[in-house]
Amino acid sequence: MKEYLTPAKIKSVARVHMFGRYGVTVRAYIWMNVILLVLTWLFASMNNSGAGSSVSIYIFYFIRFILLGIFMSGSAFMYLNIASGQPAYPGMVFYGFRNHTDKSVVICLALNAMELIVCVPMIALFIMFWQTDDRGYLWFAGAGALIAAIGYIVIRCLFLPAYFLIHDFPDYGVWQIITLCPGIMKQHFGRALYLYLSFIPMAVLEIVSLGAAAPWVQSYLNAALTEMYLDIMRKG
Repeated sequence: MKEYLTPAKIKSVARVHMFGRYGVTVRAYIWMNVILLVLTWLFASMNNSGAGSSVSIYIFYFIRFILLGIFMSGSAFMYLNIASGQPAYPGMVFYGFRNHTDKSVVICLALNAMELIVCVPMIALFIMFWQTDDRGYLWFAGAGALIAAIGYIVIRCLFLPAYFLIHDFPDYGVWQIITLCPGIMKQHFGRALYLYLSFIPMAVLEIVSLGAAAPWVQSYLNAALTEMYLDIMRKG
């Protein structure tokens, strides 16, 4: 019987591989988020000046999802290199602009669409509360938020391999990757869930530090997720 690494061991291996590499991943994280932040600021400025419209909102989010998908693909490539002991540098987050761009964008749009669907009840109930000021809707919206959070974690666990598969199986199409992910993760869902939940204390640290700790926490989390993916694929 194959013995997979426990979440604690996965985090331990991630720490070993990340030793001396945080400078790379932290800079990459900052570059990604600065670009997305500048894009958000430009859009907000356009709206404040009255130049925005409902159409521009959709265009903005579409462009943001395109960039996010590309960055996620490049980030996955960078962490695969780190976990494999290969050279890695911050500019790897832009790798997706040159390789598998279409797959990265479509997968990002698909995953975000799933996450949006689980948020629909919560959003609808909050809108009803704002329109009617009926606190009954607020309680239901709170329950909807809990359901949305659970749905978000489930999607993250089931599709954990998505961006890694783009690089490990370049011949696979988007539909193959999306349908393959749940099959890969069905026996490892509990481990993935436990791994995500084990980072809650660090998520609290991110909040307490007003986001200052985010580059290091997210680097550690992404490294751990990469180690879990590789553990599954090597022994699966």
